[in-house]
Amino acid sequence: MSTKLNIEGLRTQFVDMPTIQVSDLYSFYSDKEPGIKQSTIYLRIKTLVKSGVLQRIGRGQYRLGKNEVFIPQVTKRMKDIEKVISNKFLLTQYCQWDLSCVNHFSQHLINFNVQFVDVERDVLDSMYYALKEKFSKVMLVGNLYDGISEFKDTIIVRPLISEAPIRKSGNTYVATLEKILVDLATDAEFVSFQGNEIYTIFRTAFKKYTLNRNTMLRYATRKHKKDIIERIIEHI
Repeated sequence: MSTKLNIEGLRTQFVDMPTIQVSDLYSFYSDKEPGIKQSTIYLRIKTLVKSGVLQRIGRGQYRLGKNEVFIPQVTKRMKDIEKVISNKFLLTQYCQWDLSCVNHFSQHLINFNVQFVDVERDVLDSMYYALKEKFSKVMLVGNLYDGISEFKDTIIVRPLISEAPIRKSGNTYVATLEKILVDLATDAEFVSFQGNEIYTIFRTAFKKYTLNRNTMLRYATRKHKKDIIERIIEHI
């Protein structure tokens, strides 16, 4: 199987292609093995992804390299917030993330941090008051009255869009990088990032980590912002 995979030839053929389609891989293998079955191609793709030669970036879309998934660090404060949520909002969908994670991708580093708790809209106020009992600096996103940099160390409670891409890290639900990027590019509270900087953030994120474009576009569609994300991806 390793010989038939022709990994070196594959890398040479697609080294400059940011996106490899299934049709590209079919053409690559059928040139050397006329009549090869499509099921065999899919089996090889599965093997190549598992072995770290290819990474899946969307439905039927791949690129060279091993999957590198970005998982936001779960801080002590996030764990403390998780205790409040698990005690009072057991069945509520939510996620957390820190603005400081932007420093992994941004050209201009930020020297402050803001904590976000995104939660189902119907418990937004309840979540705010529950966190306010435990933490001194909590604010609803709708009450922001200035640039986000003025709210250092504040926990900002925001509405969570249904079917938003989130994942579990330990006992805490965190935002995926796909969600973080779409929010940074489209939400009003992040306007300071939405000039030229957003292209740097996206470009660096796509370069360093495996991102699922379909997931991003599906989430952006639910926010009615698909055109913005498509434009950024096409630009980078």
